[in-house]
Amino acid sequence: MNEHDDAPLLIHSLETVADLILRAFDIAAPARIVEIGSETGGFTLRMADWAREHGATLVSVDPDPAARLREVSGEHLELVAAASPWALEGIEPGDAYVVDGDHNHWTVLRELRAAFGDRRPGPLVVLHDVAWPWNRRDAYYAPDRIPADARHEHAYWVAVRPGDERTVESGFSGRGDWAIALHEGGERNGVLTAVEDFMTERQGLRLLRLPAVFGVGFLFAEDAPWAEAMTQHVGPLHEHPLLAALERNRLALYMRVLELQDEGERRRRAVDRTIAELNAQVAALESENAALRLAAAEAHDGGAPAAA
Repeated sequence: MNEHDDAPLLIHSLETVADLILRAFDIAAPARIVEIGSETGGFTLRMADWAREHGATLVSVDPDPAARLREVSGEHLELVAAASPWALEGIEPGDAYVVDGDHNHWTVLRELRAAFGDRRPGPLVVLHDVAWPWNRRDAYYAPDRIPADARHEHAYWVAVRPGDERTVESGFSGRGDWAIALHEGGERNGVLTAVEDFMTERQGLRLLRLPAVFGVGFLFAEDAPWAEAMTQHVGPLHEHPLLAALERNRLALYMRVLELQDEGERRRRAVDRTIAELNAQVAALESENAALRLAAAEAHDGGAPAAA
């Protein structure tokens, strides 16, 4: 068996670029890292290892941390089982942040405000989903937590596809786990839009963006003591046309896989409906047959000669 046969498919996980981010930590040397959104915990464990090796602390903020994170939490990994951005109010600020929680403008803007605060020059912030699909479109894990005037019209059982501003029937979807804004683009819509709006509020920031794996952004102050070293590290990948082309191809293949899955699901449901209809017909025939047998038995009993 190939050693990679059991490896998970990292379709949209920061673990795909873990080495790049951990090298960025080497450069910025954070003593305290705050992670927002841990999903299954794979990348969290990689960061926890880095924290342990460098005498740092990782604080992972997630409303429902994965079980394997609860098992290993301790001196270098602190778990905060709460929703961001509210949870950040009670957490000591970090020297680096990894923002991969609720992918909407209202949440991300407030997470960035909390991360930088009034500190100068401020932390290194690594952001996920600064490319399609959530760069210019909100997604909501819990829409009711977002103020009504900050929410876009949304739905759960819809999907998105590259190039479609509206939602579609078949494509990338939360399948009921999260809601999706019905329209792409416009004001206060999407993660990248939130980053750009924050950069307008706070001058002197630099954003380096990898157009791959749904987009990975590195946001930091231009006057940070490690800013030039960080730019040398990440800069060659910033808006790289080859990465963008590979991402387009990856998404096209991913959309095709999702189409096949949806088609298979539709066929399965059609087969299930056919089986249910046939079972109903069989049950009706069995009931009719039982009624005929009973009628025949009664007719036979009624026509029998009387006993002497």
